[in-house]
Amino acid sequence: MAKARPVKTASRKAGTNAPVTAAPLAGKVAPVPHRGPKLSPAGRYGLMATAALLVFIAYSFGFGNEFVDWDDMEYVVENLYVRQPSIAGLKALWQMPVALNYHPLTMMTLAANAALFGPKATSFIVTNTLLHVLNTGLVFALAYQLSRRNQWIGFFTALLWGLHPMHVESVVWVSERKDVLYTCFFLLACLSYLRYQTTGHKSWFLITFGLFVLACLSKAMAVVLPLVLLLLDYIQGRRPLSRASLTGKAPFFAAALFFGWLAVNVQGGGNFYGLLTMAGQQKEALGQEPFALRWLVYGSYGFLLYLIKLVIPYGLSALYPYPADVTKIPPAYWLGPVAFLLYLVVMAWAFRHNRRVVAFGMSFFLVTIVLVLQFMTVGTALMADRYSYLAYFGLLFMLVACFEQFSRSNPTNRMAWRVGAGLFAVVFFYLTIQQVAVWQNTETLWTNALRYYPEDDQIHERLATYYGKQNQLDQAELHFTAALKDGSNRFRIYEGLGNVYGLKGEPQKALAMYDQALRLDSTQGDTYYNRGLTRLKLNPAAAVPDFTKALQLMPYKDTLVLPQRAFAHLQAKQYQAALDDYTRTIDRQPANATAWHNRGVCRFNLGDRAGAVADIRQAIAMNPTYEEARQNLTALERLN
Repeated sequence: MAKARPVKTASRKAGTNAPVTAAPLAGKVAPVPHRGPKLSPAGRYGLMATAALLVFIAYSFGFGNEFVDWDDMEYVVENLYVRQPSIAGLKALWQMPVALNYHPLTMMTLAANAALFGPKATSFIVTNTLLHVLNTGLVFALAYQLSRRNQWIGFFTALLWGLHPMHVESVVWVSERKDVLYTCFFLLACLSYLRYQTTGHKSWFLITFGLFVLACLSKAMAVVLPLVLLLLDYIQGRRPLSRASLTGKAPFFAAALFFGWLAVNVQGGGNFYGLLTMAGQQKEALGQEPFALRWLVYGSYGFLLYLIKLVIPYGLSALYPYPADVTKIPPAYWLGPVAFLLYLVVMAWAFRHNRRVVAFGMSFFLVTIVLVLQFMTVGTALMADRYSYLAYFGLLFMLVACFEQFSRSNPTNRMAWRVGAGLFAVVFFYLTIQQVAVWQNTETLWTNALRYYPEDDQIHERLATYYGKQNQLDQAELHFTAALKDGSNRFRIYEGLGNVYGLKGEPQKALAMYDQALRLDSTQGDTYYNRGLTRLKLNPAAAVPDFTKALQLMPYKDTLVLPQRAFAHLQAKQYQAALDDYTRTIDRQPANATAWHNRGVCRFNLGDRAGAVADIRQAIAMNPTYEEARQNLTALERLN
């Protein structure tokens, strides 16, 4: 009989064909694919398509949403460069920060939306959604690569990320085009870098750098990519802090410093040393208060809220305000520093014990969100849903990978985990649809925020402003008054009340509100303009200085302010000054029939009848139904 041959054990030596047991994902992760059972390429693409389709369906409920009166006015509704794109306008978009952000590529895509599909909100929201669906596919691809080609980790990471309700703000808010766009380039850069790692071809390095620049031109938060590239080195088993690794990424760090410098300058109200053109009144997003311990507390508490809302996305709001008195820190907020310190300890432990997936996931989240934590005052909110958009990839990838790994050896546990993840996705799907409805319009957005923060003056102010624009003056007065009762000292609330009283025909009360608004902030051209309108009804001569000040502060609004100052001069019988202003108005708006007629009135009162007749005839030619002009022309012709 032949001797029984011994069974060969699996070998880990390079070059053998024996099966290799996968290293634990939460431990050392070698940069080789997992060789266990896996789906065919068709099945893998089927999973990716399923995730993308579910994401698209959830967000399709928002295709009928409107613009919201929160940055959308600056970005699209009142931005002629976007709504009426032209060659000159496109050039201006490359030189002009918007809402204290320099992101010309984002503005170009918004202009393309208007040019191709018109100025209504639907096309902008659909484009944002398609970018988000694309990003969901890129998340699948990145998670798949980092998990050593595990399609289920790719699927559940992409599904939970794409359907997470915290991301609704980034998708259906038109102004957040910058989020979905920069994330697209950012994820593509990560995938391109992994390709460069695999092939060593310099072309992939150059592609990665180009994608990085495009991401920075879409949103400045992309400057953290060089740190993420180091994390990609780490999870792939390379030495991220070696001299070769750091030197190779020098161009990325140099570009990051440049775009970071530019962003800080613009956020501080600058024009980057004259290279940019500032539109609108200059203001600052960076806080003016000096550093204090409380900002560490508030910043870390916001960090804790991001962690909580990752798994319990409840109470989502367009605004998460600070306490009414920031100097008195509520006791619960001290949980923030504790949680942040604990997070750092766990992350350090993961690096210490080479738990690559845990270290990568936690570090990715921290690196991509740290710039917007309120350790220094930026804006007026503790946190914002949109800041979690890219950052949540790290934590979701970590959780999915760990659960998938821990359940791999037991089919029952694996099925239980995947069913549980599927149920989470179902809940996220439902909550996302609900959150999409919150962003239907300005009223639904701020009414929802008021549910959670009923005493916040900023939310009352935004609702009041909305109702004022809808001519619902009683509702506007109600919310402005509520904001004052909450102890607000914000100039816009007094200005808003002034507008309400002015529209209600109560000019004295309106003037009192405008005066208080200007005592709080004397740099607001709109307030001077609105006070001028009110004074125009009482004493035209007194309105002239207000319009003059408004012009000084808002030279870009001369086509709005000049005709009003001209009319104030005319009513005050200051005919020469009125004629000069109407001439300037006609130079800027040659089709303004009222300006032509009123300049004719000025010329008549200055003794120039021929000039008056010519101007009034021009007004009638532009507007044949202009009855007042016809009557005045008849009277002038009789005099001749």
